[in-house]
Amino acid sequence: MAERSFDLADIRRQLHRIPEPAFQENATRDLIITYLQDMPGFTIHRFANSPGLLIEYSRGQGSYLLFRADMDGLPITEATGCSFASQHEGFMHACGHDIHMTVLLGLIFRVREAMPQRNLLFLFQPAEEGMGGAESILAEGVLQSYMISHALALHVSGSLPVGEVSSKPGIFFAIPQEFDVEFLGKAAHAAFPEKGANALTGGLEFYKRIISFIENLKLSEQVIFNIGVLSSGTIRNIIPDRCLMQGTHRTLRKELRDLINKETESLATEVAAESGLQAKLQLLCTYDPVVNDAALCRTLEQATEELGYDYRESRTFMTGEDFGFFTSLYPGLLFWLGGGEQPFDLHSDKFLPDDACLEIGVDVFYKLMEKLV
Repeated sequence: MAERSFDLADIRRQLHRIPEPAFQENATRDLIITYLQDMPGFTIHRFANSPGLLIEYSRGQGSYLLFRADMDGLPITEATGCSFASQHEGFMHACGHDIHMTVLLGLIFRVREAMPQRNLLFLFQPAEEGMGGAESILAEGVLQSYMISHALALHVSGSLPVGEVSSKPGIFFAIPQEFDVEFLGKAAHAAFPEKGANALTGGLEFYKRIISFIENLKLSEQVIFNIGVLSSGTIRNIIPDRCLMQGTHRTLRKELRDLINKETESLATEVAAESGLQAKLQLLCTYDPVVNDAALCRTLEQATEELGYDYRESRTFMTGEDFGFFTSLYPGLLFWLGGGEQPFDLHSDKFLPDDACLEIGVDVFYKLMEKLV
């Protein structure tokens, strides 16, 4: 194999140009492999059901540290105007996964140079953005064949300056739950409403009742409930026979997530019965909360300060991240990596972190590896 350049900024640009949908990160996988194939001391493992990659670095008996990066892009048309913008129309690395993968590659390159006497695993995980990538990886059981002591990951931020790292012990990211509520009625001419069953009216009544329930919960719980899409009707003078609401809610406890799910179903059924409609509830993607190990957070703060970077204590965020499935299995740590303060943050079509954060991410990961003996 011809020697490839290990310039991290160049690698980031290559990855940024080829964002791909969940479970279709094939070009991304192939590019990563070009940097890793035939690398002495490293073994590349593929997964049966996804384009994910597990890179193994084994140096004898003992446990493994697991470092993870996510691979997928988002269905967003890029508007950064940068010279390395997405070449895949309608898709963009608007959540910084190109940064995450590049940092993980940079960590592998540094390990290759130093050849530390540590057992390490590097996971390139597909489908973080709501499609069950972590669950797919864990379902294959490959990771469970290793004795993993800690699981580590980072997430770039557009709200922190380059050189700053931020995290907190305990619940760091919340439990997301995506859902669809659909009401089905009967169409009729607006002049003869008694002949129809108005699905939109049912949807609006459901929304009023569920929001009242959520507002009462907010008196004692931290919770977010949002309907992001409301779709109903086709013609202005016809009573809508269908109303679809697509939404998400965020909580910090699984019990509260389950309570809201149960109430959503109960209220939809109640409104449908009162209005002569049918109601359907689909519970879609949900994640475990990201729970950071307190000892790992202290180690992160020490490592950051030893490197001369800035550490900031974070707050809990109501965002979701499927790294939570790993922190449910292993002592884990997720932290924010400052990507340069900018007016556009995650999932914006203009989100573009600074390349200068790449080496910092590698530095922090490598220092954590050294300290976690």
